[in-house]
Amino acid sequence: MSEELKNLEQEVKKEWPALISGVGGVTALIGLSVSIGGGITWLVNHHRQETERQAKIALAQAQEQQGDYQGALATYDGILKDDPLYKPALQGQLTAAMEWVEDFHVIGAQTDDDVAPTAAKEIDQIMPVLDAGLTRAKGAQTADVEAHIGWAHWLNQKIAEREFGPAAQQNLRTALTLDPGNVYANGMLGNWMLQNDGDLAEAMRHFDAAVASGKARPFVRKLELGGLRYLDKKGARAAQVKIANEMRKDGEPLDDSYKSRILSFCFDPVATDHDELAESLSAVPPDEAWKTYLWLDDNPPQEYRETVHSFIHANLLELSGDKIGSLAQFRSLQQQLKDSPGSMKDSVDAAVARLSRG
Repeated sequence: MSEELKNLEQEVKKEWPALISGVGGVTALIGLSVSIGGGITWLVNHHRQETERQAKIALAQAQEQQGDYQGALATYDGILKDDPLYKPALQGQLTAAMEWVEDFHVIGAQTDDDVAPTAAKEIDQIMPVLDAGLTRAKGAQTADVEAHIGWAHWLNQKIAEREFGPAAQQNLRTALTLDPGNVYANGMLGNWMLQNDGDLAEAMRHFDAAVASGKARPFVRKLELGGLRYLDKKGARAAQVKIANEMRKDGEPLDDSYKSRILSFCFDPVATDHDELAESLSAVPPDEAWKTYLWLDDNPPQEYRETVHSFIHANLLELSGDKIGSLAQFRSLQQQLKDSPGSMKDSVDAAVARLSRG
């Protein structure tokens, strides 16, 4: 009997490691299953969160395209509350803030008295995003952000009416030290100079640099023509004609409101005197000046407009040295206008007298 017990004990000792090993394997298998299950859950949740974030980013981008920059910033802010370091949202928010600065206009002001406080509230939403973006910016983007901060300071001064001092100009010039060819710094500084009675020639050099960059051309043209609009300073009319001529030759679109402003400021026989008209027509070669004038005045022909066209063409002939052709055209106009007193008739009579003496 004791022999049987000894044999049984030996058998148990032999089987025990295998039994323990089996139990451990089951435990490991259970652990592995739990790990896989947890990993799958994490992947599912991560995929769902990423899908939701992408949907929100698409919404923010759509809001930007529709000009709802305030809504876009709010949408990006919602994403960043859950993940403050999510790079696509940070970059998207910065881009939206810069676009808002470029296209800034006050929404919701009921009266003129409401404009400044409403603008102040909107700028207060923009500025922190730009400041934070500047700390993250690298390379060429640093100058872009610096320039937009400068423009936001200018909006804060000009529209919100709550800031004074050189901050705007300092930021714009700092951006130029970082990137002398930066499109935003050059365009914004050029406009700032025109609005603050700066040197016209220097302002136009900044615009030329902005155009030469080949970037953001519609925005640059808006700053350029907006700054020159009705700027009654020698050289301003020639500058507008040069811009219009470049845009015509390059196939750049120019809306009717800008065309009308350039025509009335640079070519109107009633509003411009002879020297101002001569500046406009001498800005570019004669054949280009005539093509650009017709490009600006592309409305359906009317009797008065045809008379104005003849007046402009007669002046252009005189400036190009064709005094005989110019005098003949002015005399024809003199006959047309003999019973129509006014500024254009006075200009035609003066031109006939001037050319007849020559």
